[in-house]
Amino acid sequence: MSLDGRSDSGERVAKLRFNCYLLRDGLSEPVLALRAKYRPGGSQPMDPLPVTGSAPVGMVAYFRARSEKSPPWASALAEYFPGLSQAMNMSNRFVIFLPVDGRFFAVCFGYGSSTLDWAKVEANFGLRFAARRLEPDGLSDFRSRRVGASSRTQSVQIPFGGGLRDFDVPLDGEFVRKLAGRLNSDGIEIGESGIFIATDSIAFKAETNLNEIAEALRSMLEEVERLQPTEELQFVDALVPLRSKDPLVEDLETLLAAAIFPTSAQSIRRHLKDQRLAQLSEYVLEFSPPDSVNMDTVDHMQIFRGRDEDGASEVLDSASLSGLEIALGNMGGRYGRASLRSVRLMAIGDDGEPASGMMPLRDWLVFEVGTADTRYILTLGKWFSLDEDYTQRLNSDLSEIDHVTSILALPDWPRHLSETQYNAQVSKADLLCLDTVDVRPGDGDEVESCDFLHRDGYLIHVKKYSGSQTLSHLFSQGLVSAQLLASDNIYRKNFNEAVRQLDPSFLTTAEATPKFVTYAIGHVKNRSLPDDLPTFSKVNLRDFARRLRLSQVRPSLCRIQIV
Repeated sequence: MSLDGRSDSGERVAKLRFNCYLLRDGLSEPVLALRAKYRPGGSQPMDPLPVTGSAPVGMVAYFRARSEKSPPWASALAEYFPGLSQAMNMSNRFVIFLPVDGRFFAVCFGYGSSTLDWAKVEANFGLRFAARRLEPDGLSDFRSRRVGASSRTQSVQIPFGGGLRDFDVPLDGEFVRKLAGRLNSDGIEIGESGIFIATDSIAFKAETNLNEIAEALRSMLEEVERLQPTEELQFVDALVPLRSKDPLVEDLETLLAAAIFPTSAQSIRRHLKDQRLAQLSEYVLEFSPPDSVNMDTVDHMQIFRGRDEDGASEVLDSASLSGLEIALGNMGGRYGRASLRSVRLMAIGDDGEPASGMMPLRDWLVFEVGTADTRYILTLGKWFSLDEDYTQRLNSDLSEIDHVTSILALPDWPRHLSETQYNAQVSKADLLCLDTVDVRPGDGDEVESCDFLHRDGYLIHVKKYSGSQTLSHLFSQGLVSAQLLASDNIYRKNFNEAVRQLDPSFLTTAEATPKFVTYAIGHVKNRSLPDDLPTFSKVNLRDFARRLRLSQVRPSLCRIQIV
């Protein structure tokens, strides 16, 4: 269908920007989706508006008349510019609750979205729709954050449209926050252009016919249920937001508190309502600044107990978990789950001024717990569960990577040894250590070829697992060196010469086209590889394995036991 509505006289009616949020199922009445202060009887109640007979059956609307307020900049500068006393910010709030197949959409205008209780809004609906209907070459804008310790956020605008693959932008393993572009032609149309903006809401410009808007939203609901997301955007569906008041979230935060305050862990864990969760494994606990903080301009971090700057505080030695642990210890006192909110951090800029607000500790952390098939992730202060079907598909894809642990038989790794020390003490007739050997391509920059060359042709890259970032570097290193050995004659020549000087008996192996890249990962306890890696690392491994295969190189894994 089309949203090109016309009036009864056949004239085209005005176009508006419709911003539509799907409310959670089960609300007894839509007014409950308003924040308490905006409901009838609240401190700033919205007024219900009467509707005409031509409106969709069951539609209700709430309006709050404009409010006037002098903007802060006008008040501050009024002593220099008296005329600024007339400057006023004016705001209106209007929300239409549109019934669609037993559900309600909140259609917001002005500042209407600020009146919604976000616990009553179904997260990601707009993104889930876009993941199914985005035109392959119609992307114009996207924003995402890597689910992992890295605070890297992607935000890209494409003036003339394009595809994710055109820009080599993998969104697998990304917390996608915004997609904008053009819909494909396989289903519902949005306006004349098919342009949309998707976040939690779906926003589009269309002509003002609320009956057709309701029909369009009904079709969106149906398509989200019926269609599968495109391959590039499957992860949008896989991250399922958890409600903040879900009892599971309370228990997950108890586990986080036990991890971040280890001296109180035993007493904190006693507060778990579901003691079965105590058996979940911890995969990630890392310090990760919020998106709003530009760490390039930050001089240091300050930590506070309480809601204002007058409470107890400490300066972090470093923006890291170790720096956090030292500062918490210096402040003393008891910590528990509530401390994730009562303990706050602030970034201080190079000029000594605050470079961020005082934000709760939980907003500065990435945490992941679960089992091989079930994962729960905290990132950007929000909790998600990872869809089990996605996890099982991911594990199935990773199972296709060869395991060569028994073939290579690398010795145990004493935990007190660094990577360089471990590599130096490995002594096997079928291995040549190249860890510290300088090999350079045509541009002159050193690129590590591998840590070990195996006589059967395995290029082995070794890393002790200490977080998802270390593995990202490992996976990239394996791909880059294999591609250079296959395509850069100078790099290949330098590699062969380095091998010849170390042990000429390996030269025949070195001169052959690279066929095998092995990621040898040191792991503690009985963690399995790759099932017990963090989600982001597993997604990243799958992506690099795919790229290696495209380069005609076979990826493989080797587990090293840390003792």
